[in-house]
Amino acid sequence: MIRAVLFDMDGVLFDTETLGMHAMETIAAELGYHADRAFYMTTLGVPNAECEHIYREGLGQDFPYELAMQRFRAYFSEYNLNHPMPRKDGLMECLAGLKSRGLKIVLATSTVRPLVEAYFAKMTDIAVLFDGKVCGGDVPNGKPAPDTYLAAAAVAGCSPEECIGVEDSYSGVRSVRGSGARCVMVPDLLPFSERFQPYVDHVLDSLWELCPLIDRLNVAE
Repeated sequence: MIRAVLFDMDGVLFDTETLGMHAMETIAAELGYHADRAFYMTTLGVPNAECEHIYREGLGQDFPYELAMQRFRAYFSEYNLNHPMPRKDGLMECLAGLKSRGLKIVLATSTVRPLVEAYFAKMTDIAVLFDGKVCGGDVPNGKPAPDTYLAAAAVAGCSPEECIGVEDSYSGVRSVRGSGARCVMVPDLLPFSERFQPYVDHVLDSLWELCPLIDRLNVAE
């Protein structure tokens, strides 16, 4: 029986991955480096420590990672002040549907808490539907380790086997699978491919399909 849904944030709840890609392309260029779409996609859903390794391996050991991340976070903080964060199609209907079914909803993201809280502070209609949050830095090991989803299941008061994790990145689906939760992928920038297959139970086109999927799974059980 599914009792809780654990959501990644960027690319799943909010349409922020494309914004982030363009921001990092600009920031890297200002610093004298080239970060294209293919490179940026290798960093999706990756915790800060591993992300730094990817940047230095891909762009050079002298890449000023901390400065780039400061500018990246500042970009999103400013964007959030001046624009509503773009929501994925069907988000509110999905969250409302989960609540009407009595399911717990918990955030499970690699994004740092101050930025997450800033987003949610401006979207109270979304914030009130969440039962808790696990953010980047809250657990010893970030995605693809299972810690984030294990902690999110605990926040929901459920065993991982009673949870569905919703993801869009390779690191994310590995994290869900490692926790023992069922894994749903809603592709964003990264299309579903064979490398995702061992970690993903269900692939959906959008969040509109999540509540019907849970209904089918719970009836079957």
